[in-house]
Amino acid sequence: MNDQQNAMNLLKRVPAHMFAITCTALMIMNSSYAQQTPSLQENPLLNVNSLGSKTEKLPYVSTARIQANKDHDFLLVGDYLTTKKVVKEQTKAQVKRQSTGGVIVLHDCQSNRSRYNSLSETIALHSLHTLSLDLRGYGESVAQGFSELEIKKNAKDIVSYQNDVALLTTYWADDLLAGYKYLRNKMDKSKGIAVVASGCSSAYAVSLAEKIHISALVLITPEMTYGDKERYKNLIDIPTYFIGSTHHQASYSTAKELFDWNGAKRTKMQTFKGDKTNRYLINANEYLVNDIALWLKSILR
Repeated sequence: MNDQQNAMNLLKRVPAHMFAITCTALMIMNSSYAQQTPSLQENPLLNVNSLGSKTEKLPYVSTARIQANKDHDFLLVGDYLTTKKVVKEQTKAQVKRQSTGGVIVLHDCQSNRSRYNSLSETIALHSLHTLSLDLRGYGESVAQGFSELEIKKNAKDIVSYQNDVALLTTYWADDLLAGYKYLRNKMDKSKGIAVVASGCSSAYAVSLAEKIHISALVLITPEMTYGDKERYKNLIDIPTYFIGSTHHQASYSTAKELFDWNGAKRTKMQTFKGDKTNRYLINANEYLVNDIALWLKSILR
């Protein structure tokens, strides 16, 4: 009570014209603050952190552990990504009805799935079931006797390293098939699945397409042997998005040859100046990940 009386006494000492100016200023400041502070409900696609600043929406990510082969206990590890709304607010039946398809994202032979997070997240945010997979021996898909890092550490020379890595990759075709089956069980079986492959993993995307129907392929600076290219040409035309660098001659020639051969109407090719490959090419072109995601969504809807 005494505090209220003291406050009133202080206000009485303020000249009338100053009191009016102060009240007016406070009203203007409150009005301006109300206009600049948006409600969370006005834009549900944005998250707001504890400091009140906006952050980009990210997809829901769960760790996928996939048994590579029934004959042994080796587990492949990947990220399964969908939108938060699909996973947290809808039933599995609703997820399957509303999904437009699925995408498997494969890394190149000098990296792992974490280097393709931006691409995987962007694809998932276009309402596509997305599996970003660590291929055997890379990232978290490792075990005793199956580790590219260990092979590199123990290699006596470049030839022995290449031979041991080649032996490791003999498992990749079956591993990728296991990844496909995992993703297929997550979605409506009437919807299609596409594969995004980078560098050396392009050949294994072709291997998968030889076994099952693939709705689309994205091949980023593809590294393929003559035999790999001939196997691609033996497939029924699959809509394919080829991405290359004009000065990386080997992958550019492969992409151009297969683009010219492919007869699917929705096949496209995009080339960039320079010699960047794989994730480096993606990182150097700000809008490329969104272009890939939009093309995939148009094919898989």
